[in-house]
Amino acid sequence: MTNNCFFLFGFLFLFQSFYGQIEEKELKKMSYDELKKGFLENSNNKELQIKYSDTYLDKAKVEKNNSMLAKGYYMKSILNDSYKSINYLDSVIIFSKKVNNTKDLKIAFFEKAGKLENEKKFKLAIESYINAENLAKKDNDSNYFYEAKFSIALIKSEDMGEINEALDLYRECYTFYKKNKNKKQKYYRTYLNINFAIADAHRALNQLDSSSFYNKSGYKEAILFNDERLKGCFILNEGATQCLKNNFKIALDSLDKALPIMIKHNNKMNQIASYFYYAKSYEGLNKIDLALKYFEKVDSIYKNIKYITPEFVNGYHFLIKYYKNKENKEKQLYYLNTMMTIDSTFQINYKELTKKLSKDYDIPLLIKEKEIIINELESGKRNNYYIIASLFFSVLIFLIFGIIQTRLKKTYKLRFEELVNKNVSTSTFDEKSNKEKASEDLNISDDIIQIILKELKDFEKNKLYLNPNISVQSLANDFNTNSRYLSAIINAKKQKTFVNYINDLRIDNIVKELKSNTILRKYTMKAISEEAGFKTAESFSKAFFKRTGLKPSYFIKELEKI
Repeated sequence: MTNNCFFLFGFLFLFQSFYGQIEEKELKKMSYDELKKGFLENSNNKELQIKYSDTYLDKAKVEKNNSMLAKGYYMKSILNDSYKSINYLDSVIIFSKKVNNTKDLKIAFFEKAGKLENEKKFKLAIESYINAENLAKKDNDSNYFYEAKFSIALIKSEDMGEINEALDLYRECYTFYKKNKNKKQKYYRTYLNINFAIADAHRALNQLDSSSFYNKSGYKEAILFNDERLKGCFILNEGATQCLKNNFKIALDSLDKALPIMIKHNNKMNQIASYFYYAKSYEGLNKIDLALKYFEKVDSIYKNIKYITPEFVNGYHFLIKYYKNKENKEKQLYYLNTMMTIDSTFQINYKELTKKLSKDYDIPLLIKEKEIIINELESGKRNNYYIIASLFFSVLIFLIFGIIQTRLKKTYKLRFEELVNKNVSTSTFDEKSNKEKASEDLNISDDIIQIILKELKDFEKNKLYLNPNISVQSLANDFNTNSRYLSAIINAKKQKTFVNYINDLRIDNIVKELKSNTILRKYTMKAISEEAGFKTAESFSKAFFKRTGLKPSYFIKELEKI
C-alpha cells in the first residue's frame, strides 16, 4: 500500500540534492514543483520534509489554491501517524472534491481506509474502501478497484468473522488477478495472496478439500514466484487443514516446516496460528501436556501483541477446562479473565464475532463460573482475599489518580487557552491609577513617588528587568533613590514584593515572546530561562508556574499544536 503514496506526486527522484541545508527564505521562493521535488528527495530526513510540506501548504493557503491544498495535506499525511494522518487525509478529500480531482480523492479514501484499519476501526475502514472502489469503477481503474475490494474482503474475513461474504469478494478478485497475473509483478503477488485468502476462508468454513486444493496450487505458484513467506503461509494453512481432517502427524510435519519461516519473517499472527494447530494436533494425539504447552504459547503472543482472532479463542476453552480438572483455581481464573477481556474487546468492535463467541463458549456460563471460582478463593484462602482487596484499592487509587489527572489536564488546558487569548502587557503601571494613588500615605512625598513611578515605567518599557543580576538595591541606585522608598512604592502600587514584581514582568514578557517567536520555542529550557532573565531553569519554571498556573514545558508543547 505504501507505494500508492507517490501516485499523487507523479514520480520519485532517485538522487540526493543540495536541499539538505536549505534556508527558509529560499523555500518560500520555490514553486510547487520544486517544493514537491525537495520533499520526495529527502525521504530520509523527516525534519526537512516537514519544512518542505509546511512551505507547500502555506503557499497553497495564501494563494487559496484548492488543488495544491489537497496535495499539501497529503504530504502531511505521509509524515504523521495513523491518528493525525486520518485528519490530514480528510482535508485532502475536502479539497479534492472542490476541484473534482477524482484521482487524488480515490487515493485519499484508499489511504485513509488503511489508516483506519491500523486503528482497528474496521467498519469505518470498509466505508472508506468502498468510496475508493466506487471512484475507481467510475474512472475504469481496475488496479484500485480490485485492491479496494480485496482489502474489504480481508477485513470481513480476518477481523469481522464474515467469511461467506468475504469469500464472494475473494472470488471476484481471484478471477481478475489470475487473468492478469503475468502483466505486473505486483499482480502476481496479489494473486498469490488471494489464493491463500481463499484457501484460508474454505478452511475456516470447514470446506477442507477446497482448502487443500487452493493450498497446493498456491504453494506451486509461490515456488515459481520465489516468495518464501507466502510459501510458508501455504504450508501452514495446509497443516491447519490436515489437523482439521484429523491427519495430526501430517499436520505436525507441515507445521514444523512453516513455523521457522513465520519466526524469520516476524509474523506474530501466523506464529499464533502455528502454535494453535500444534496444540490441536497434540490434543488429537492425546498428548495433553504438549497441547497445554502450545496453547500457553498462543496466550503468550496474544499478551504481547494484544490482538487475536476468534479462530484461536478455542485454546482458552481448553486451558480453562484443563486447570479446572487440575483444581488450580488461580490459573483457571487467570484464563477466564483473559477470555472475558477478549470477549469485551469483540463486543466493542465486532457484532459477528460476539455472536460466535456466545454460541461457542456460552459467555454467561463462563461469567457464572468465574464468580464461583472467586467465591471459592475468597472463602477458602484468606490470603487471596487480601490480595484481591489490595488490588481493588490499587485500582481505586489508580482511578482517583486518573480522575485528578484528567481534571488537572482540563484545568491546564483552560489556563493555556486563557493565556494564549489574553493580550499580555509587560507594563504594570498606568498613569491614571498612579495619579489616584499618589496621595496615599506612604510617608514619601508625592514628588518622589511620581519620579520613581516614571522611572519604573521607563524601566519596564526598556525591559531592563531582563538583567538577571538586578536587585532592589541596584535598581534604587539606578533611580537615585533608596531601596526602602522603591520597595514601599512597589508594594503599595502592585501589592507584591520586589522579587515577585520583577519575576512577573519577566514571565509576562517571555509568554509574549513564545507566542510570537516559533524559533524561541525550539530552545532548551535553560536557554529560554536565560532569555527571560533568570539565572537557572528551576527558578524560571517556579516563577512561570506561579504566574500562569502552567509549567513552561507544557505551555510550549501546547503552543506547538496550534
